[in-house]
Amino acid sequence: MREITGIDHLHDPSLLDDEDLRLVHALQLAPRASWTSLAPILGVHSTTLAARWRRLSEAGIAWIAAHPLATRLCPVTAFIEVLCAMSEREAVIRELSAIPDVVSLDISARHRDLLLTVSAASLAQLTEHTLAQIAAVPGVEHMETAFSTRMHVIADSWSMRALSAEQARRVAQLHPRPRPDGTPPRVSRAVLRALALDGRASAADIARGLGMSEPTVRRQIRAAIEHGLIHFRCELAQGVTGTPVTAQWFASVPATEHEELARRVAQIPGVRLCASTTGRTNILIAVWLRSVAEVPRVEEALVGAVPGLVIRESAIALRIVKRVGWLLGDGGRATGEVIAPSWGHAGPE
Repeated sequence: MREITGIDHLHDPSLLDDEDLRLVHALQLAPRASWTSLAPILGVHSTTLAARWRRLSEAGIAWIAAHPLATRLCPVTAFIEVLCAMSEREAVIRELSAIPDVVSLDISARHRDLLLTVSAASLAQLTEHTLAQIAAVPGVEHMETAFSTRMHVIADSWSMRALSAEQARRVAQLHPRPRPDGTPPRVSRAVLRALALDGRASAADIARGLGMSEPTVRRQIRAAIEHGLIHFRCELAQGVTGTPVTAQWFASVPATEHEELARRVAQIPGVRLCASTTGRTNILIAVWLRSVAEVPRVEEALVGAVPGLVIRESAIALRIVKRVGWLLGDGGRATGEVIAPSWGHAGPE
């Protein structure tokens, strides 16, 4: 098993062998599945799976993020374009990245300097609290907010597709099925924060750290997943995926064409986001690409998807600073520093 070191080429997919890719794909389908349950499906001993995951996570190559984006606790999502004084940009980035409701932050190559993804429990929390925090950061000169009216595709569904269809089916059965209806349970915010820091943290470890009973923590975690209070995502450093470029499109589409566009966009390899929005444009799309040269191909696919689509602007993300709470370094690797979300009013501490 090859060691990953700091001197490895940051955009080298060969860092991951086939077994690494199958493990990552499995965790993208069932992020909290136990090693013993995955072992017979992947044909690898559980201790080997655990060792592989430890190697990947300690190198910042792969990690399990637990996030509030588009959950029942935080149903309000907004995309905020920020202009800032260039001389203060790095300080602005540090300040904005530390705000819990700013779940993701991209440095852009277009007229905006930064693109923030913000998740909040309510419109009031966003407008009265989070937007005020952002505006108060020294160096922020202008901000423009677009609200997501529907998240059609989010990166939780992006995967490496390294498993066979049968393996993928069996692994997916290990993930608790969501219950879209019913009254959401009360879940301790402390439990949710512990999961945000380590999405694979066991109920036993969380219980010990919080002084709670293990059965209570296990019950709360399962309830949070089943009732859509929290989402889990197995993330992978973008530099090792073979698609190191993040391209974004801001487009306008007739209201009647959003669903069809979303259906067609979901079929584009590397799509990470498709959201209907308010604002100057009403569709935002983000895709991971092998190179900037692929931008025209994707634009052609988008224009051909629905007759009424008009691309108003395209952009390349120069760097992803924060992704669903995790601060990233070179090559999109996790630094190990996590800004846990506020989780709105999830329940008692």
